[in-house]
Amino acid sequence: MLDFSAIWHIIIHMSLIIITSLFLAAMTKPLIIDSIIYAVDLRTMEVREQIITGSIIDYSINDYLYVLTTRYLYKIDPDYLSIRDRIPLPQRFNYIATNIDDIILITSGEIILLDKKNLAFKTGIGIEYGDYRPMITCNNTIARGHNNILHLFTDSERKTIIKIFDLATGRLLKKRTVSRLLDYRYYADDNLIVTFDIHNRMTMYDFLLNEQSKFSLKVPGKTFERYGDGYLIYSAEAVFSITKYGKLIDYQPVPIEKQEVVERFLFVTDRGVVYLDSLTLRPKAIFKGAVEFSKLLRIQSDKSDYAFTLDQNGSFHLLNLSTLAMISMTAVENRMQEKIAGVSTVVSDSLWYFQVGAFSSYHNARQMYDEIRQQNIPVFIDSADLYRIKLGGFQDKLKAIEIVEKANLDGWFVFQERIEQKDFAEFIIELQKYVLKNGIITRSNP
Repeated sequence: MLDFSAIWHIIIHMSLIIITSLFLAAMTKPLIIDSIIYAVDLRTMEVREQIITGSIIDYSINDYLYVLTTRYLYKIDPDYLSIRDRIPLPQRFNYIATNIDDIILITSGEIILLDKKNLAFKTGIGIEYGDYRPMITCNNTIARGHNNILHLFTDSERKTIIKIFDLATGRLLKKRTVSRLLDYRYYADDNLIVTFDIHNRMTMYDFLLNEQSKFSLKVPGKTFERYGDGYLIYSAEAVFSITKYGKLIDYQPVPIEKQEVVERFLFVTDRGVVYLDSLTLRPKAIFKGAVEFSKLLRIQSDKSDYAFTLDQNGSFHLLNLSTLAMISMTAVENRMQEKIAGVSTVVSDSLWYFQVGAFSSYHNARQMYDEIRQQNIPVFIDSADLYRIKLGGFQDKLKAIEIVEKANLDGWFVFQERIEQKDFAEFIIELQKYVLKNGIITRSNP
């Protein structure tokens, strides 16, 4: 007998996967300059912007736009650029990546996993010291179907070291040293990692870095992307079309000065923005401004194809790649100061706690505990596998952030089952009185 409830559950699950895939495909990279995020609203033809505290270090696009700065991690609605959530960070992180469940922060000696739903700390994984970067897809997301596998790589003068970690266990699965990479791509359809190295050589690997094939190019290159059954190879002077075996098909001279101002068939040159025909690789249009362009971002939409550009005077322009028209967008609308939208109050049996430190030695934990207690801040030691020093609990995350920032505490926010505390305490931070009662910290009534 058919189990219609199970079939219906599968249909709903598959529908959600399809909707999610379409949503991710429609999301485009933001244009980020220093501490400002820009996006184009194609419905109103306006430039939206969001100002962030501190310079932006890295970002990842998944269900939301996750932005890493020197001090904070932000969760941002990519359509309206409204800040949905944020947390302070105890240290500087160099890179960010995401998978289905986690935000992954990477520093020179550690991988930190945060819960994507609420930015709460989950776990940390120690790694060998080095400038390890995530080897991920174009939007800084881990490849689909490989949720717990993270590739990290670091470069020396002539070599690249790649390490594969299992995020579920923290184990190092594999380490491989290859010729220094100039670029790489992951292609989900073939489950293939393709690399391009300093010896002008392309190599194909499976997801666990087992070599499948390789060939040397007879044309110069710096980076590449898939084009039909072959590849486009970009150099400083030209764009080359090659087969999947490395044979030259066609080329077009294009003086490409900086790789960060290159999009698919679009190039910023001293002549303007050059747009190549996707079939012939010949110039289809050259967009010229009053001054040279400095930034370029391609935007895909349902109705048309656009590019968003910034010139050296700070003026924005929208290039309609279907009609080949250029629209000036110098007036920036909808400036939004940093303000977190939504409600962060907890409605559950769990509470927010701020973890200041975790020690294997009780002596070291007690030393930090005493130092903070001398400031009349009621931290406590929560002992399980480690001696963890925590402050809390809090029902409201935003108010908790306000307290720990005023108290100048560094650490991580964790979201967990309520911890019983028998202490009653009153304490003052920057003239505001707070009360710890029944394990919950609230503001004291005036």
